[in-house]
Amino acid sequence: MRKLALFIREVLEVYIPTAAFIFLFLAFILQVFFRYVVNHPLTWTQDVIVIGFCWSVILGACYTMRRKGHVQFTMLYEAYSPKVAAVARLLGNLLIIITFAVMVVPSFKYAFFLGFQKTPVLRVSYTWIFLPFTYFLLAIIGYSIKPVLEDWKVITGKLSDSFDHSYDPLLGEVKK
Repeated sequence: MRKLALFIREVLEVYIPTAAFIFLFLAFILQVFFRYVVNHPLTWTQDVIVIGFCWSVILGACYTMRRKGHVQFTMLYEAYSPKVAAVARLLGNLLIIITFAVMVVPSFKYAFFLGFQKTPVLRVSYTWIFLPFTYFLLAIIGYSIKPVLEDWKVITGKLSDSFDHSYDPLLGEVKK
């Protein structure tokens, strides 16, 4: 069961965004070619570009969060002691978890509410365009739990420092 869940996560966070971006890019090239070279614009390419953009950005952000690849402004955070840094990160992650948890049900309901509307040309239901946002919320909540637990261990003294606070990406090693 765990292997299936990890495979589904990989499909949602890597393969679908990659395919969506490829289709987006190809549709964009076709759109430019047909509009400016053939002088006969295609209408369906706009739908593909918008859907591809939504899926690649929303689902790709989940993968970036999993790999801890989001941009972080850590100048002050790195100057703090391990416990103060843990409290700051804990509060930030709790804010994210609470905010996103509040948004899960409304985003799910909204995605299905939009089911009656379809894209202009390809007639794709807006449910399929907005539903990945619900997965995004759940994934970010899930990826924020581990740092919260790690920071709680630092605060309670069960861990000397969090990996996030002690790792130096420029050196590629844990600070001493």
